[in-house]
Formats: sequence, structure tokens, C-alpha cells
Amino acid sequence: MGESAFYRYLWFFNTLWRYKRITRAEIDRLWRQSEWSGGMPMSRRTFANYREKTEVLFDINIAYDAATYEYYIESDGAGAAGSMRQWIYDLLSVNHLLQEGVSVASRVLPEQIPSGYDYLETLVAAMQAGRVVRFSYHAFWNAEAKAVELEPYFVKAFRRRWYVVGLNRPEQKIKTYALDRILDISMTADEYLYPAGFDAARYFHDSFGVMRGDEVPQKIVLRVSSRQAQYFRALPLHHSQQELETHDGVVTFRYNMYVTYDLIQELLSLGREVTVVEPVGLRNEMVARLQAALDGYRPIER
Repeated sequence: MGESAFYRYLWFFNTLWRYKRITRAEIDRLWRQSEWSGGMPMSRRTFANYREKTEVLFDINIAYDAATYEYYIESDGAGAAGSMRQWIYDLLSVNHLLQEGVSVASRVLPEQIPSGYDYLETLVAAMQAGRVVRFSYHAFWNAEAKAVELEPYFVKAFRRRWYVVGLNRPEQKIKTYALDRILDISMTADEYLYPAGFDAARYFHDSFGVMRGDEVPQKIVLRVSSRQAQYFRALPLHHSQQELETHDGVVTFRYNMYVTYDLIQELLSLGREVTVVEPVGLRNEMVARLQAALDGYRPIER
């Protein structure tokens, strides 16, 4: 799929989403006004092709109401697919608002994800076709890039980076790769079967971020300042968050998560606003890292 084809399908999706219900004639009128048509009408064959491709690309069903001659996106409320659609809707909402408010577009600053877009299309296409991908991967801690052969299971965005999770064929192990560390990628002719029973949405269910621990998820108890607790209530650290008690302005929260590098980094970033109560291993790790950080600020002898 070329870039221009993708944006045509995105235009088709956007049109149906914006107008909710729309006739074939109205779609054709809007099409002729768009930058993609060259002023030419949309043929029935092109319409059928765009409808089919858009349904596959965005995992939707475009229904037709014979009574009103209108087309519309049928909602099924599907869990993960529904979340993906909502993400697309949110992006299109911002795009539509910027188109309608050109005069203030420079003052609307959505967060940018600087990495990964170059390879997303190949990965999504490979997942749809059930094809293995090959790429060169240069991890931060390796001196040289390594060749990877992967059965891509799903992609995930976290903290302004895109990741792909899949089965590393030579190692026969599910691994996570950051797209901004990929140097090149290609979809091979080798096919694979998406494992029955594998649930992408649950893979990181007990994780903060994009790492899974080798052990089982643990009960984690945090004491949080009243100020930070307000943020946790508005935007929970993890879906398992439970508020246990408030005492002397300090709020206690409980979680069920893997102890991972991502989680430790997040807790460290909160400084004195958060204290780990348990597990003891995590508490000791936090103490060691905070002490190491403090050692870096010893007075400099002049």
C-alpha cells in the first residue's frame, strides 16, 4: 500500500466518521472537492474498493441503510478493536478541529510521537497477512545492530515511542522492540499463525509500560502525598489501583503489577511524593537507586 492510497482510505474513513450517515451522492460531492480527486467523480468501482479497503484497514463494518440510502460506520463496541477505533477517532477529531480553526492551529499543540511511523505500515500489513518480518535492530546497549526475524503479534505506543511485540523465531521467545531502534524492515513471504488464545490486550495487563517481569505480579503498596494522590485519582498509575486509606494527609494505594524497570523509573521520577511500602525487594531497590543518585550530588571540592 502506497502512502497516497493510505491517505485516500483515511479520507474515506474520516468522511464517514464526520458525517455519521451519508449518501453515495454526498460522498461523491465531497470527494470531488478533496485534494485527492483531481476534480473527478468517484466511480462505483473506486467507491466499492475504498469501502472494502477501509473496512479491512480500520477493522470496521461500513453498513448501508436501504431506507435512507445512507452509509455509516457500524459500532460493535469491541474491546481492543473499539479502543483502536477510538484512538483513530481522537486523532481525526483533532485534525478536524485544526482544519476548522486554521487561524489558531499554531496554538493547538498535540503531543508528537517522533518515532516509528516509518515502519508501522509494514508491521500492520504483515500482521494482517500473517507474514514474518525481518529487520536490523540497534539496541541502545549494543555496539552493533543485530538481525531479527519476528512474527509480529501487536504494536503498542507508550511514552512517545512505538513498540512491536512478537515471537523472535530463532530464539522462540516473545520479545518487545522499539520501532525507533529499527534501521530497516521488510515483510517476507514466510507465513505464521497468530497463536490461538493469545490476547494482546492482556499481555501487558499486569505491567506498567512495555515490560513484563519473569516472576508473577506482586502486591505493591505506595504511600502517596495528598498532592500527588489527586493526580493518581484523576489518572491512575495502573488499572489495578485501589485506594486503601488516608492518614495525616498521606494516601495509601495498592496495586498488582510486575516489578519492572519501567515501573521503577516512574516511581523514581515522582521523588518524595511517593514512598514504596512493599514489597521489601522493591523498597530496597528504590533506596539503593536514590542513594546512588544522592551520591552524585556530593559537594565538589574546589
